[in-house]
Amino acid sequence: MKLMFMVCGFLMMSAWTCGAFAATANGAFNFDFASDPVCSATVTADCIDHFEIWDVTSSPRKLSTVAMPTPAASPISFTFKVGPPYGSRKWSAVAVAKDGTTSDLAASQAQNTVNVRPGAPASFVVNLQ
Repeated sequence: MKLMFMVCGFLMMSAWTCGAFAATANGAFNFDFASDPVCSATVTADCIDHFEIWDVTSSPRKLSTVAMPTPAASPISFTFKVGPPYGSRKWSAVAVAKDGTTSDLAASQAQNTVNVRPGAPASFVVNLQ
């Protein structure tokens, strides 16, 4: 019984510690809704459904999905928690169409370098074209 309490205590402490060391990513990006409209009940093809933030430092890894703002207007702001790896990271923002196709992860205007540190805010600003 004591062992079970110790294991439960360890797991609770581990969960709290991991959250305490997560960085808060705050960011914004601009998007031209005139050339790529937002999906709606009447617009269901060739439209933007949502956005995604990716870590493209090495192998691409999705960090967060950003919902379409209502009304659709720039800048599009977001906040999410991010854990390791820490340090200098290259992030990319992409637009995702209703059919699942995305804008280019490697486009220079979609990328920015972010310094991710435990428990500290990380700022990310780009202009999607």
